[in-house]
Amino acid sequence: MTSPASTRKVVLLGAGFLGKHIARALAQNPANRIQLTSRNPKQLHHILVSSSTASKPELDSFQPPITNPTSIVQKTADITDKSSLVSAFKDASVIVSLVGILNGTKEQFDVIQWKGVQNVISAVREVNVNANDGPVKKIIYVSAIGANRYSPIDYFRTKALAEKELLEAFGKRGPSVTIIRPSLVFGDGDGFFKRFATLSKFLPFLPVFGGGKSLFQPVFAGDIGRTIEILSRTNDESILSGARNLVVQAGGPDVLTYRQLMELILKTTGRSRPILSLPFAIGTLQGALLEQLPENILTVTRSQVEQLKLDSVVSEPSQIASLHGEKYTTLEAFIKQYGAEGQKELRSLNTVLPTYL
Repeated sequence: MTSPASTRKVVLLGAGFLGKHIARALAQNPANRIQLTSRNPKQLHHILVSSSTASKPELDSFQPPITNPTSIVQKTADITDKSSLVSAFKDASVIVSLVGILNGTKEQFDVIQWKGVQNVISAVREVNVNANDGPVKKIIYVSAIGANRYSPIDYFRTKALAEKELLEAFGKRGPSVTIIRPSLVFGDGDGFFKRFATLSKFLPFLPVFGGGKSLFQPVFAGDIGRTIEILSRTNDESILSGARNLVVQAGGPDVLTYRQLMELILKTTGRSRPILSLPFAIGTLQGALLEQLPENILTVTRSQVEQLKLDSVVSEPSQIASLHGEKYTTLEAFIKQYGAEGQKELRSLNTVLPTYL
């Protein structure tokens, strides 16, 4: 008799911080067999399998431990190599594409974030010989609030171009496509809050640019994970069809300025530091210098400074123009509609941050 754990293969393309939280959420559903797929999936696989027996009790209420580590396997592939993706996607029901970079040249952003998704589309088409009834039923793409194909910021431009490719390829036939656009993502292992908490140990002040007035709507990685788990239920036609061409704006319950985020980090870590506002021009000069050096905890790029000039918050869905037949919703609305009873609320930064800083 076939085990329920082997009935649905979910390929998690990308092995970073967010991938860990998504894999943990997917593993809560015994129907899922999760394949970690990246150029080096071994490290994430080790972390996940180890965490099944050595989880942090203070995190378990937010991230339930993995009870069946054998449901998680690994396979090496590269998003820039279509043939490796075809092999990785064999017999898959769901593809979750997380691959992205934060720093790089224009060419690197094009190759990885835009052309890489073109490779995903080509590989899915090859695996789904019958376009209307192939094994791959669902594609979930993690983009970003701020995605805009006309943006001068390569990160946002290539995210939007990837969205366009997916919606045009499968908008009317083939796998159901859902796009998730997160704001700033937080959770154990994140690169933002952990970074500034570490910096507050040895810097005499915490820096913000332009007064630190930009707005963020931080979203818990575990809430993105459970959203993806719900979207992966390919046996539920109401979810499969209802989320076709859906763009989920993923913001949490709180909206804070950049300065308020620094204040919260200091409060949570129990440290006292002044918060110093620097002109954006200083940040641009700093980025121009640090981009030439090996990446480290102090690294900031000119592109990241430009991003800090923009708000990263959820927009009213009815106010967003549909360019490719897509429809919009918010993470809050999605979880309230599809979340289990007692699990219809998003986790707040104030609640989760103290468990890992």
